[in-house]
Amino acid sequence: MTEEMSLGKIENLLGLALKAGLLIKGQDSIRRELRKGSRLLILLTSDHSRNVASMLEGYRRRGRCKIIVLDFLTRTQVEEVLSMGRTQILGLPLGNGLTSKIEMLVTKGVAADEQDQDI
Repeated sequence: MTEEMSLGKIENLLGLALKAGLLIKGQDSIRRELRKGSRLLILLTSDHSRNVASMLEGYRRRGRCKIIVLDFLTRTQVEEVLSMGRTQILGLPLGNGLTSKIEMLVTKGVAADEQDQDI
């Protein structure tokens, strides 16, 4: 699958998640949800900051979130292509069908040992 196809499918699925009220955007919103006890699939852009990565690490180790770095998506693309503002972190509730579909799409072709490791 090419980057354009991946980005197009991701854009469509994230758009659906946004309309359904499932998509959480931005570091503060993600932190708030994790503190409430929510379990999340976290999608980071390829140019995410160290601060964001370190904020998530404890939650990841405790099994509260899965983290996937999208190598083909930057903050600028989130802003321009997905029209979501310039953010480096997106979250979706784990255990949801749409979340599972997005996770399957973004992890396709990525070895299991390359996912959800220390970031």
